[in-house]
Amino acid sequence: MLDLTVNRNSKPPLYRQIAEQIKTQISNGRLPANSRLPTVRGLARSLGVTRLTVQNAYAELQADGWVEATVGRGTFVSTAVQQMSLQPTVGQFLTPDSAINDMLAINQVIGVRSMAMAHADPSLFPTDAFWQQMERLRPEANALLSYGPIQGDAALRVAIAALLHEDGIAAAPDDILITSGAMQSISLAAQAVCQPGDWVLVEQPTFLGVLNVLKAQGLRPLHLPIQPDGPDLAQMEQLIQTHRPRCFYTVPNFHNPTGHTTSPAKRQAILQLAQQHNLLIIEDDIYGKLGFAGPPPPSYRQQDADDRVLYLSSFSKMLMPGLRVGYLLMPPAWRDQLLTLRRATDLCGTGLLQRALANFVQEGGLKRHLRRVLPIYAERRDALLNSLRRWMPTAVRWSEPQGGFSCWVSLPRCAPPGVLYHQALQHGFAFTPGEAYLLDDDGPEYLRLCFGNLGSEGIEAGVKLLGTLIQQQLTSAPTHSDWLPYV
Repeated sequence: MLDLTVNRNSKPPLYRQIAEQIKTQISNGRLPANSRLPTVRGLARSLGVTRLTVQNAYAELQADGWVEATVGRGTFVSTAVQQMSLQPTVGQFLTPDSAINDMLAINQVIGVRSMAMAHADPSLFPTDAFWQQMERLRPEANALLSYGPIQGDAALRVAIAALLHEDGIAAAPDDILITSGAMQSISLAAQAVCQPGDWVLVEQPTFLGVLNVLKAQGLRPLHLPIQPDGPDLAQMEQLIQTHRPRCFYTVPNFHNPTGHTTSPAKRQAILQLAQQHNLLIIEDDIYGKLGFAGPPPPSYRQQDADDRVLYLSSFSKMLMPGLRVGYLLMPPAWRDQLLTLRRATDLCGTGLLQRALANFVQEGGLKRHLRRVLPIYAERRDALLNSLRRWMPTAVRWSEPQGGFSCWVSLPRCAPPGVLYHQALQHGFAFTPGEAYLLDDDGPEYLRLCFGNLGSEGIEAGVKLLGTLIQQQLTSAPTHSDWLPYV
């Protein structure tokens, strides 16, 4: 007899709650091999859920090998269950806490075509050119490998100030704080301006890393729906008036995971709302240099008249993630607090890497690299969109990013990404289910595809497989009428 419960207020979707409880009962021997599971109709009635929810749970169990289904006989615990355990596996839990680990693990598996991570293709890294910069610094290595300035290498701050000036952002080298990447910049900014218990506006969906940061700092995220031209302004004003959030975290250019870019009109309106309600803005521009059709609209920081924008970016996406070098533009009011937090968190970065990066940027290496790789990434974006048009069922919808690495895909409710994820992994293809990027249960029927790390042939092969798996779900579903809207 199955002993199952569901919690509608819990983060995991209902079908996954059911599947995980059944796995537990199989693993602890309560459900031995060849045990028959309840019928879909019977279990749905006893739990007060839809039959589709139970069908999705059983489909996930079958995809993972826990159960076997036979038409006319029912669903039974697999005879191979003795070899299975509840040890954590790639993709078993897809929450913000685990999704990053899952994606990093998948990235190391040889033979898997992965569209799970939004990062540059290692085969395109300017490794030789950067290594030459390191070799040139050999005479200075002893000094550069000693403790350095808390703010980071002075030459690198000069180079970054010049990059910001090209984007219309006025910044002196002394205004810039070098960090170990965008994640540290986000953490420092949030910790500087917020107190535990504060509300923070975040786009829905949002970068999953920021959800981990907010949780770790005791902050409360408010999800703000995002549209193809940026956040929903009516919802934003209502949330501000109701909850009085302390700040707004946003990725306005080639947003992760949707690929959307906030329009100039919405940026101006959001700045006006921020001024009216004393709202601070944490602007994450990590993808700003990765536009395929020219530069994006002016940044919030560029239009900021009263120092309420904390602007950050990183070299991880535009160059190489292993550098672990990001930067945060410090408004005067928050400068001392940010430096204190930086000192307490991480005394200084790696001076040798920072100086090599400074020389690489100042000598034009970054510009040459972007001129070389952006057309390649644009071709891969086109390959993805063409493959989606060719292989996806007509009910599937997707974004059309003008830069960055991410494409957001909306699926019918009867094609849950959790099930598709496990099925695709068995065929050597990986993506990220949308639930990792959302704050509630509205998103199991979305997924993110990243096109930076695969060539055109690999992209088409992966999308073709995914389209086939989705079509199989649609064919076996009792109804095709229950769709989610595209965002």
